[in-house]
Amino acid sequence: MTTDLIAADGSTTTHRRSLRRAIRNWLWPIIGDFPRELLRTKLARFAVAGARYAWYVLLLRRLRTTGGDGVAKTTVAHNVRGMLDLHVERSSRLIDPVAAWAAARRISLTDLTILTIGPRTEGEILNLVSRGFRRRNITALDLISYSPWVQIGDMHSMPYQDASFDVVLAGWVISYSDDKQRAADEIARVAKPGAVIAIGIEWGRKSPEQVAAEHTGYIVGSAKRLPTARAILDLFGDRVDRVYMQVDDQDVAAEETGDLLVVFRLKQPS
Repeated sequence: MTTDLIAADGSTTTHRRSLRRAIRNWLWPIIGDFPRELLRTKLARFAVAGARYAWYVLLLRRLRTTGGDGVAKTTVAHNVRGMLDLHVERSSRLIDPVAAWAAARRISLTDLTILTIGPRTEGEILNLVSRGFRRRNITALDLISYSPWVQIGDMHSMPYQDASFDVVLAGWVISYSDDKQRAADEIARVAKPGAVIAIGIEWGRKSPEQVAAEHTGYIVGSAKRLPTARAILDLFGDRVDRVYMQVDDQDVAAEETGDLLVVFRLKQPS
């Protein structure tokens, strides 16, 4: 294919356009991204994660659990009951801000190593892949595991070397810690200097005892709750550099429950 360009002086320049190059530069990336884009839908994530859950749990019987020093005593029992939350839409509340930060900085998510703590199922991992993280760069740790993608272990004592990850995602897990400072210290230890940390917890207007009396008969998570997003950041103290997102709206919310969310960067050594 050729295109003739006429300059102001009347001269003509012929430019050749390669159909093959256009396909390679424009069409193929769209086609190649289709499986990843498809995983952004809840139905696709549920289907993939559900099929793998059935294989590993129902057929191969690979579901395993562990405890840990500092873990609230009802943690495993409560989360085993929620294993069928396979699309894990809630994780998008932390993943999307991290993806937006990377896009603003012109950083490719495919190049970043990420640790997700407490994904429970593979749905959160598939959600990370759908946003652009590479599967081989995703490490997952949980007290519950059936998946070869999720290592079994405790966030209070993680089996990783210092400064291992560019991003650490801890969605709705610190609420299950009776030693939140130790959990935060471990997150800071395994994160690289300058790493981005994304943490979410749930808040509620009712006391843990009220929730237990109305729903489960036992207190879900730790009896000691973090009351604000600032309290999450305070666990990391002067290690916090820039705060990219802080959601702390329970004082104006009409709802009974909601989320406290923080996304921040750890300081780099001076």
